[in-house]
Amino acid sequence: MGRGCFGFVRVGLAGTLLLALAGCGGDSPAPPMVVITPQPVRGVIATTSFSGYESDVWISIELLLSQRGVLDITVDWTYPDTWMSVFFGRTNCSYKELAGRTCPFLISSETQTPKPRVLYTDTLEPGTYYLVLYNVPRDPRTGKGSDNTEAVSMQIGLTVSATGQRAPDAVQVGRPVVVPPPRL
Repeated sequence: MGRGCFGFVRVGLAGTLLLALAGCGGDSPAPPMVVITPQPVRGVIATTSFSGYESDVWISIELLLSQRGVLDITVDWTYPDTWMSVFFGRTNCSYKELAGRTCPFLISSETQTPKPRVLYTDTLEPGTYYLVLYNVPRDPRTGKGSDNTEAVSMQIGLTVSATGQRAPDAVQVGRPVVVPPPRL
């Protein structure tokens, strides 16, 4: 009876070994690989406001961007009937270029609505950029524009890739500067 039990145990061990080896074979599918893609990160990097902004005045605000990313720029003003033009670009244009509409802006928004206005850039490299505002004066022929003296507020957000390092001072916002017309 001892030999019979031993033979039974040998067959049992051999069967267990075969089942275990079958699980190691190349015929069974590999477990699915999970890849986690980091999501981009957005942060508000600047807010500013100013008042006493009269119509028919161009304002240029210098933005020094120190990190690669996408900007979202929100501009709001007081009166809903104001026509506020908002522009964004790399060039600090003269009054003649602005008034002649020849400044090479990356983004142009010349309309009464929406209020507030939100602009989104493509991915920008670090560098100097300009946010330009124009409080459009009333044109009696077309009815466009207004004679409102405005208070303006702005918020700038930066979205960076999750792998990028985010510096707390990713943008420096200059003071609003009136672009003066040329002297005659």
